[in-house]
Amino acid sequence: MSRVCFINRCYWPDSEATGQLLTELCEFLAPRWEVSAIAGQPNWEIENESFVRSGVQTRNGVAIHRLLHSRLPKSQRFARVRNLVSFTLAVRRWGKTIGKDFIAPIYESASTGRNSKTKGKSEIIVCETDPFLLPLVVGPMARRRKARLIYYLQDIYPDVAVAVGVAKNNVPIRFLRNRLKAEYLRADCIVVLDEDMRHRLVDWGIPKKKLRIVPNWMNCSTVIPIKSNNPFRAEQHLDDNFVVMHSGNMGLTQRLDVLVDAMRLVTNHAAERHVILALVGNGAKRHELEVQSAGYDHVRFFDYQPRETLAASLSAADLHIVSMDAAITGCLAPSKLYGILASGTPVLAIVPEGNAVWRLVEKERIGWNVVPGDRQAIAEALRNSLRMERSELKAMGERGRALAERLYDKQICCEAFEAILKSTS
Repeated sequence: MSRVCFINRCYWPDSEATGQLLTELCEFLAPRWEVSAIAGQPNWEIENESFVRSGVQTRNGVAIHRLLHSRLPKSQRFARVRNLVSFTLAVRRWGKTIGKDFIAPIYESASTGRNSKTKGKSEIIVCETDPFLLPLVVGPMARRRKARLIYYLQDIYPDVAVAVGVAKNNVPIRFLRNRLKAEYLRADCIVVLDEDMRHRLVDWGIPKKKLRIVPNWMNCSTVIPIKSNNPFRAEQHLDDNFVVMHSGNMGLTQRLDVLVDAMRLVTNHAAERHVILALVGNGAKRHELEVQSAGYDHVRFFDYQPRETLAASLSAADLHIVSMDAAITGCLAPSKLYGILASGTPVLAIVPEGNAVWRLVEKERIGWNVVPGDRQAIAEALRNSLRMERSELKAMGERGRALAERLYDKQICCEAFEAILKSTS
């Protein structure tokens, strides 16, 4: 049985998408691989979950080693930087403390009952990008261990920071990009989420043959359309409303302030139907959005919904928003799209013209596309969805559901990732 060690700050019990996806991937692999996850502290206070805050535990066949690091409020820029540097240094210290044999001791201390002898076993390290500085410490660590190394990029930094205006493309940023590029070039393989991300890294100078695409996913057996007698709509008194929903991170790249402004344009003129914008989740921009929406009855905020009730919350929408800043094409891919498709709900994609999401929505006829920042165009797309017959909206949702089952189901995508592991080991 080969070993694979994933390193990423976000993991169960975190409710953010990257942590949930990594947890599902690790647990999918656990019956056939010795899987460990090096993780940090959850972003938010977690209730009703028993987890070891620092040290080792085993859950569903995965040995989890959780490291302590700073958890300052993400709404402050300095705090976000401090947090990412803190976890990166925690991984570096952990790697030095555990020594060369840094995968097997996890299994021994976790008392998994497996044979942890290293002889004859290939070892693979999969380094994700939360935080994006991880390759700078994980790369040297893997080479000391002589382990195979895969970078699994959920986003491409520092390009994201430059794109959203929190950093300038100056000498220090170019130096950082070159340092990351040097690490990527030394990897055995790099996994990205879509063609746009692959194209950006090719522009960096990464050989295309080193890059593999595995999209994020949704478990289509658990997230199913619940469009009749929806419990989330009933509990939140939404049954008489047309619900426009954004579910996920409220961060720097979604530009949800523009969406709120567009909603005001719609509700000023569309009295024929009561419209609610449901913002579900959390993030660095939530407080600002709450201030912006204060006293405006057409915007409601909800916390992240438990995984076990995700089908109900996602299906509660009549229309889902997927939003990306125009400058970040190729820097990341919105993983929320796959849950939306699985829930059988039409999409309003507020994305750069021609990017991967735009092409998918247009080709599969599952919703509308609008360029980011255009309040009037967003408002008009919302009005179009309000005017559309329910049967037409249902047909869009059904096409999305079929697409999710065909391309973006958990089983399909996790099998694709496992195939990469096998080819690398």
